[in-house]
Amino acid sequence: MQKINQRLALIVACFGIVLLLLSLFTGLFQQPWFVFLIALWVFVFSSCCYRLTSFFKTRNSLDKFIQRDQENLLLFTLTGFFDRTHGPQWLVINTIEKIQCHDDLLYVYSSKERQLSVSLPATKAEILAYLDSLFTAREKQSILIQ
Repeated sequence: MQKINQRLALIVACFGIVLLLLSLFTGLFQQPWFVFLIALWVFVFSSCCYRLTSFFKTRNSLDKFIQRDQENLLLFTLTGFFDRTHGPQWLVINTIEKIQCHDDLLYVYSSKERQLSVSLPATKAEILAYLDSLFTAREKQSILIQ
């Protein structure tokens, strides 16, 4: 997720440079729609920069995205600008066959031919440690966690 956020911030910064050059060499800055476009760019760029800070990572811990109740595993995704979440997607814990962890990504495979993926602001080691604390010993035996 960190690499994607860095690329997005770079792309949005390039758009900002283009907008700045347009405002300097043309009379577009006097147009209301162009001022609105600049304000929209500032909002999007601030969101991209916020996602690169450590404050973003501390506000979005794994327990916000991966939760469980007695029988279900609930997965939330980060959407939109700043800290907005979407979800939950849920799976019955007894039907989970395999969980694959990667840096910033989690795949959950179910015996009912269902697969869920979630982007997470965490490393593979952090995700594995959190999953270890989330499941019981009996559940860990029946679920392959990689």
